[in-house]
Amino acid sequence: MSDDAAVEGTVDEQLLRSLCAEAHALVGKLRGPVSRLAVQAGDHRVEIEWDTTSAAQGPREGAGPAATGAAADTAATGEAAEAGDRHAIHAPLLGTFYRSPEPGAPPFVEEGDVIEPDQVVGIVEAMKILNRIQADRGGRVVKILVADGEMVEFGQELMVLEPFEAGPAG
Repeated sequence: MSDDAAVEGTVDEQLLRSLCAEAHALVGKLRGPVSRLAVQAGDHRVEIEWDTTSAAQGPREGAGPAATGAAADTAATGEAAEAGDRHAIHAPLLGTFYRSPEPGAPPFVEEGDVIEPDQVVGIVEAMKILNRIQADRGGRVVKILVADGEMVEFGQELMVLEPFEAGPAG
């Protein structure tokens, strides 16, 4: 194997890792259950398919990738299932969840904090890439379900929000 071939293999490997991370992030933003995901390094291809019958019904509260698994997790914790106005923020990919930007720094959010849409609420590290987790809506953090440094699964609930008006003023 020539040096050029070895470098090209490394570049393709890095590209594949980057494509995987981007695909996971993209899947986390889609509505409806994902039925297929294909990632390819050679020719740089990413394909994502989701169930169009669910998408035709329109966006649903809490619908997203792995919605079935997330619903089961919600039922197990009982947090979001108790009140229809609560909303869970889910892990967009498999990795290690961090509550703060670096060791020793204050957490991005605490229970009781009011957050805005797109506010960073945590980080999931996957393949040595730090992926910022942003709230898809605003609200008050009523429960943080994952400890700092804990491994999380794709679609796992990280925290539960309630609308601003649902909680006591503070």
